[in-house]
Amino acid sequence: MTIANVLQVFLLILGVMLVFQAYWLAATALFPKTINNARDRYKKPFTTTLVGLAIVVPTFLVGFVLLGNLPNPLIKAIGFLIGVVPLMFGAIGSAGLCQLIGHGLPAPTDQSQNWKRVWRGGWVLNFCYLLPFAGWFVILPWGLISGCGAFVLSLGKNKQSATRPRSRGNQRPQKTAPATQPQAKQEPTDDSPRALRQQRTQIPSPETAQKTKRQRPPRPPRKPKES
Repeated sequence: MTIANVLQVFLLILGVMLVFQAYWLAATALFPKTINNARDRYKKPFTTTLVGLAIVVPTFLVGFVLLGNLPNPLIKAIGFLIGVVPLMFGAIGSAGLCQLIGHGLPAPTDQSQNWKRVWRGGWVLNFCYLLPFAGWFVILPWGLISGCGAFVLSLGKNKQSATRPRSRGNQRPQKTAPATQPQAKQEPTDDSPRALRQQRTQIPSPETAQKTKRQRPPRPPRKPKES
């Protein structure tokens, strides 16, 4: 094998990895809520894989085996689309797996640049695909099949959240008017002579004394004494 052949294989593998990265980043930018739901679906990988198998296997058989062998070119094209579209859904839905891997490898800039989680997890998943035999025939098919299941399940979750009515517990609390403070009760005034004498004999507090001093009118100037 010459150096040219090695470079050709290397560039081919690198091109395929970049195509996967482009699919994952485009899906994250266009469908952020769907990818977040797909990431949650990967927390139950067994159920997600079964749903993906139930979609990919029948469409693959109908598209490539049944319709692909017919002589009509239009039917062949339809069969090709039927077989390829679930695989494209799998490539898009596996962005949730990349995001889940990126969450496990946090970085300080993840809060301001959320796409870096998918970018980082995508490279990890791409290198897992390069593992001979296990990566080619196990991890790569599982990523596409589970991605299709996660994508379909996340779409159903979006529809349920959009059409679900608000329950009583989810209703916004009604704004209540602020409670008015009760007015201080005015003490009844007693105009009896005894009460007036008690008010005169009470010692005033410093605050009341200052107020009374301030309220006193100024004294008139004294007249000069006549000599």
